[in-house]
Amino acid sequence: MNELFRLPTIAFSAEVVCADGRHWKGQVFLPAAAPTHDGPARAEEWMNDTAPFFPFLAAGENRSFLLNKREIVVLTVEASADAGASEEGAGPVTRGVVVEAEDQRLRGLIRIEMPEDHTRALDYLNRPEPFLTLCDGDRHHLIQKKRITRIVEIQEE
Repeated sequence: MNELFRLPTIAFSAEVVCADGRHWKGQVFLPAAAPTHDGPARAEEWMNDTAPFFPFLAAGENRSFLLNKREIVVLTVEASADAGASEEGAGPVTRGVVVEAEDQRLRGLIRIEMPEDHTRALDYLNRPEPFLTLCDGDRHHLIQKKRITRIVEIQEE
């Protein structure tokens, strides 16, 4: 491919779990420039954009393949792939949750960056974006909402 037409990207370690049970570890490639803010695209906004396919380079392979976002249950990336996601304005409200999607059960925090009167987990989950970001320490799980069976809020003790 002519390098003149190649868009700059940044590689991030990732793990993919698909609806058919297949999973891979490898790398995803996020655009080095975001269309709506300074800096690279964040994993959350990249998975929630309208492009239905993305390239994935499985560990140990020398050629990438394309994955259909509709078939992704969970894409896990390092938290740095969402760097700057909550830097604008006041800090977001967080809710501890357990998310069950297909055979996956994940625990973490959701960041709710919405108006003050819409800070319930339900308000955040009913937004139109197809993927939910679950923060789990140094990893972010991007979970396809259509694949989610159940979410339980964790009561703070």
